[in-house]
Amino acid sequence: MIPVGVLLNAEYPADELVRLGRLSEDLGYSQLWYTDIRLFRECYIGLAALAVATKRIALGPGVTDPYSRHPAVTASTMATLDELSGGRALLGLGLGGTSFQELGIAMSRPITALREAVGVMRRLWQGEEVTFEGKVVSLNGGRIQFSPVRDRMPIYFATHGARIACLAGEIADGVLIANTMVPAAVDFYLRQVEEGAGKAGRSLDEIDVCLRPEACVSEDEEAALAVMRRRVAQRLLWTYPHWEYLDYLGVALPADLTAVAARKNAGAVDEMEAQLPRQAVESMAIVGSPERAADQVASALRPGISRIVIRMHALPGGSIVPMLRSFVEEVMPSVAAELGMSPTA
Repeated sequence: MIPVGVLLNAEYPADELVRLGRLSEDLGYSQLWYTDIRLFRECYIGLAALAVATKRIALGPGVTDPYSRHPAVTASTMATLDELSGGRALLGLGLGGTSFQELGIAMSRPITALREAVGVMRRLWQGEEVTFEGKVVSLNGGRIQFSPVRDRMPIYFATHGARIACLAGEIADGVLIANTMVPAAVDFYLRQVEEGAGKAGRSLDEIDVCLRPEACVSEDEEAALAVMRRRVAQRLLWTYPHWEYLDYLGVALPADLTAVAARKNAGAVDEMEAQLPRQAVESMAIVGSPERAADQVASALRPGISRIVIRMHALPGGSIVPMLRSFVEEVMPSVAAELGMSPTA
């Protein structure tokens, strides 16, 4: 059966985060990603607590960025997490954006920023003293002041952009394809990753290509749909006007919704939510009963996808715990049966 990871948002108090981390490990989740969002609970403090509380599950920020944290600081922090966790650290990198406006951070030259960040961090993990003057990242005689447990840690890019998917194939160890459940779109992203891999003389099977959808799994399908409709509406507003990924998904939103997103006023989320078609929600999220969720996952999976990383959203007043259990105990075994996979692979 295809490995499954989990992404937890920085919304949980520390004791609850630790309980969820231990449960995820006990249920057999292979990776635990923890969101790095400015002005939320601090990502690396949470990851440190998880490192101490768990023994096997791989851990990392899902995801940090090369703007709000200098890549050299991230390299040192990740080496510390790797030491604390006994070599279980994973680094998720993306472009960020949340709270950038409030903090006065500009997102410039995204492809260059990611490429330069990866190059600097890998040199630092290898023990080099690094002087580098890039177009985005600069470092003058920087060196990690202790010996990292590993001289190379896995780096994943999280994206719904074609160019970054291609860059992931070229220089990353893995890629988290975000909010994509449409088979044709999955194929599109796989082609981008494969194209990038070819530039570096690599093959697709050398890269951990993960689907990273958000989900609400519940027998109360209308309630689950309402949760995810709200969540997708929020994401559409946050990513506007960069909606190229909707073309890959085959989603054409009503013109009225574009006008709503452009306003970005206090009531925009409510307006977007009220008018958002179900097809748009299900193109980006897993919604409904375990049986329906299994059908969605089975439809999206194809050769080249090596893992699915799930972010669960609870029903109002509920918990994600039953959903975490259901996904590995009901959904994925059903997917394995539907696709003819070994349930223990």
